[in-house]
Amino acid sequence: MTGTRYSPDSILVPTTPGTLLEWAATHITRVGIYQSRYSLFSGPGRLAHRRCSVGGALDVAAGRDRMAADRPYDLEAIGTALDDAYRILAEHLEDGPVPIPPGREPTAHHKTVVHLWTLAPDRTAQQAAAALRAAAETARAADRLF
Repeated sequence: MTGTRYSPDSILVPTTPGTLLEWAATHITRVGIYQSRYSLFSGPGRLAHRRCSVGGALDVAAGRDRMAADRPYDLEAIGTALDDAYRILAEHLEDGPVPIPPGREPTAHHKTVVHLWTLAPDRTAQQAAAALRAAAETARAADRLF
């Protein structure tokens, strides 16, 4: 992985979609998959060692429960990278552009696509990590074009 090196307790946060997706893939490989994203991330403290969903892994990669209070973060860049990561992953999972229903916010819809994919019966951490890595490669390839 280029740039930010994975560690479940790292206070470093990726600011590009490709690195964020790769970090999430490495995270989910390490901790496993759980098919409900909200229950595992409620409560105090870092929960980065628990199993998580694909969306949960992206949230952790984007700094959820990992940011240090004494370190500056470019929250706008992280937020943009996270939105782009969800879009790129949703497009990978759907094999192309994801139509946004009228009146629906695009990032919310991309998150729904990712969440529903995660909920498929018998989804494995290996499948999730493979999808995240494939989307990461797509993001890096797009970065190389510009």
